[in-house]
Amino acid sequence: MSTAVAAQREPVSLNTVHFTVSAAADPAALSRVVEFFALNDILPEVVRARRFEGGLLAIDVKVRGLDDRRAGVIAEKIRASVLVFSVGVETIAVGADLADRRLRLLG
Repeated sequence: MSTAVAAQREPVSLNTVHFTVSAAADPAALSRVVEFFALNDILPEVVRARRFEGGLLAIDVKVRGLDDRRAGVIAEKIRASVLVFSVGVETIAVGADLADRRLRLLG
């Protein structure tokens, strides 16, 4: 079976996965984290990094359409990186943003 046919049969997630990474404030840390997505042919919606005093780099990556299994595999590979201290993964369900906005408008 070709990969194109197999890809058509896999369900596509409409959720957004938010990765939060704490890493050493090292010039290579950001590129190593982003590389895991590039190697999987994934282009994130958002990549944001901020360096803090004390040698900490906070990296946020948001990816739309990533299933939980693949997100878990990528998170484990990022965790295995020498420069990474911790990785958090949160799945934001489709429609969650709309519900939150409605609550803020009504509240």
